[in-house]
Amino acid sequence: MQKIDTDRILTLTGYERADFASCIGCRICASVCTVNDFFIDANPQGILLKLFLGMEIDPADPLIHHCVSCYRCTDACPWRIRIPEVIRAIREEIGHGSPFEKAFRGSISIWGRVYEPYIFMNAMGFLIKEGYLKHIMKLIEYLSFHLPHKAKRS
Repeated sequence: MQKIDTDRILTLTGYERADFASCIGCRICASVCTVNDFFIDANPQGILLKLFLGMEIDPADPLIHHCVSCYRCTDACPWRIRIPEVIRAIREEIGHGSPFEKAFRGSISIWGRVYEPYIFMNAMGFLIKEGYLKHIMKLIEYLSFHLPHKAKRS
């Protein structure tokens, strides 16, 4: 099991350990979590508790791998704790990220903006492997392929 540095996670999120003391354990976040439609044991409150107590976080937690960052948990939380940002920090710490996230970051680092063809080409292997090939034509309809260019001045 990979050791997760909780102090680095806190640094990445901008939270202090004491900020998670405001979590009252109501588990409203878990009740609205989209991941729980597929995994019964996804518990955002449990991850916050482990961070607060400085306990080991399991990198195999389904929430870490399947959180879609919909912010439903944040909207439902009485204290508005930004759990998806905590999950992204954990993903960053363990080096886990979807092909889309990696391509998105790569596009920003190269061009300073989102460049759809780059993201599409980098995610193509994942799309094919996961059976999304049947949706490629529909996806292409929504993408605008163009080369980056400077705007013309009138």
